[in-house]
Amino acid sequence: MFPYSEHILGEKLTKLNCFTISILFLTSGCLSGDIVDSEGENDEEIVLTIWYTFEGKEEDVFLGSIAEFEEFEKNIKVEAISKPYGSSEQAFVTAALGDEAPDIMRFSSDQLGYVGKFRQNGLPLLEDLSPYMTPIEREAWDPKAIEGMRYEGSLLGLPASQDCLSLLYNKALFDMNNLDYPNSNWTTDDLLEASISLTNNNQHGIAFPSKSPYWWFAFQSGFGGELFTDGSSTLISNGSAESLNFTLNFELEHDIFPAGTGVEQMENFFMESKAAMIIDGPWNWAEYQAARLQIGQVLLPYNSEGGDRMSPMVNFKGYSISKQSENKDAAFKLISWLSSASVQKEFAIQTYTMPTLIEVYNDDQIKNNSVISGFINQLQVGFPAPIDDEMGLVYNYLPDAIESTYQWINSEGNEGNPSHISLKLAQEAIDNEKS
Repeated sequence: MFPYSEHILGEKLTKLNCFTISILFLTSGCLSGDIVDSEGENDEEIVLTIWYTFEGKEEDVFLGSIAEFEEFEKNIKVEAISKPYGSSEQAFVTAALGDEAPDIMRFSSDQLGYVGKFRQNGLPLLEDLSPYMTPIEREAWDPKAIEGMRYEGSLLGLPASQDCLSLLYNKALFDMNNLDYPNSNWTTDDLLEASISLTNNNQHGIAFPSKSPYWWFAFQSGFGGELFTDGSSTLISNGSAESLNFTLNFELEHDIFPAGTGVEQMENFFMESKAAMIIDGPWNWAEYQAARLQIGQVLLPYNSEGGDRMSPMVNFKGYSISKQSENKDAAFKLISWLSSASVQKEFAIQTYTMPTLIEVYNDDQIKNNSVISGFINQLQVGFPAPIDDEMGLVYNYLPDAIESTYQWINSEGNEGNPSHISLKLAQEAIDNEKS
């Protein structure tokens, strides 16, 4: 089975040999069944360049996986270059339009629509990976993960992980205040009440980047709004304005956390036990544990008014091959390894990254890990990131709309619904640019 099966639990060398056999079958000659070396990759040293966006413990595991691959594939050397996640897709597009793209790039599914719309010399920037695998081989993945990496019918990446936001809390701070821990039946009223109760001069009841679109998406869904409907963004769908008001008022009306709290500040508050709760993903869990925090995780709450549960956006993250790569077969070997059951399981155990392979879902170590299984439960009630080039426009115009709403609410003498007005203007800007 592709990627090679984790049922092979013998010595590392045995696993790697099995991996080689499967990869040799799948590259170049995969459609005919012949093992073909179309690029002479077995004779000469190949250097592959991969851009990645990992940090912290994830970066350590990733680089370890690269080293393991190089240990086996003696003729392939890998140059791994770190790129900031927030600007990685633009960096790749700029490089590709200048014929200087790396062989491989790590992308999130909500970035693929933006990258997929560009052409260089009449060709897309990314390789369609569908011909490299049979339909049966693609069935090794969660279908949502595979579909999450498709754009206009092309499979633009192998999904190696997925993630979403959830509610994290510091057990010690709840204990000190004689409050029950959050539970899966919590409502937004419960969240707000606990946040207020746990806020004092030295402590914030909750912290999250209230101006971040990514964080707002979860609130929007809980209030009945939808980010995309029938393939188009719907920033002014029912409940969207109300959800933005609710989100910003944690800071503006209730003064629960400082003005302008961003992602890094939120993380520091939690790390230093200055925030009782945060809304965060699994990517920081290992760092919080290293700080000796007693952490709990629970599903995001229901909306007290409508009964809908807050639904975070689920991002699939994986590896894409540049259309410009001169060593596509070798590149596919590498991304196959980085997406394999062995590496996915290592990432899950070491960094709490959620897998995408069905085999890893069903692994006893994964199923019995309360952190990983908790986040898997959260993503089950999430919504897949829209794979549409319009998503780039959403990320472009929505921050200004949120900032405008923030400033409007924070000023005096303004009438009307500032959230609705700001979101409406952002949606009009998106629609105008589309047309």
